[in-house]
Amino acid sequence: LLEPIVNVRVTVPEENTGDIMSDMTTRRGRVQGMDTVAGRTIINATVPHAEMLRYSNDLRSMTGGRGIFTMEFSHYETMPSNLAADVIAQHKATEHEDE
Repeated sequence: LLEPIVNVRVTVPEENTGDIMSDMTTRRGRVQGMDTVAGRTIINATVPHAEMLRYSNDLRSMTGGRGIFTMEFSHYETMPSNLAADVIAQHKATEHEDE
């Protein structure tokens, strides 16, 4: 199975950088680079789109409303086999419910 990958650019106060970096890893993201400008950190990462579905609320919670992000489609990648198996199982379960 292929999953969409998005480019994410997150801008946060410097004191939130560690939390955001950790969160990106939790979301199966790969940090591509970081810059610091005027007391704010800009983090560029690639992340599976499915992992970003509720990111706005999560970012607001982690930064006290002081973080912003942009997201744009990048490419498709093969989904890890353990997650693909879960998706297939869920699909089969809903397929049987419809019968």
